[in-house]
Amino acid sequence: MIIIGSEFVEFSPVKINEFSKENLKNTEFILVKNKIQAIFANANLVKFIVCEDLNLARQLQEIANDYIFDSKIALIINDDDELNKAIEARIDAVLYENAIIK
Repeated sequence: MIIIGSEFVEFSPVKINEFSKENLKNTEFILVKNKIQAIFANANLVKFIVCEDLNLARQLQEIANDYIFDSKIALIINDDDELNKAIEARIDAVLYENAIIK
């Protein structure tokens, strides 16, 4: 699992872009709201497909595993309890809220 934003892992703050045709170009982190957006993000070689909801992240992780995505599925979390849930769901990456540039 990739962890960004923990006090135990060195990190640089990241900028997450909202999903749009323009933002699919030259971005590493894109926030998606559904499966179709995630499919397009992977097709455009986005490095991290970011979700705010664990249920969506689980669904996307299954799709990513089945289709062997190059992109990683990332979940925005606030604390270590949410990290534990992401671990149990086998999500590729987590982004602590404090690591995000708004």
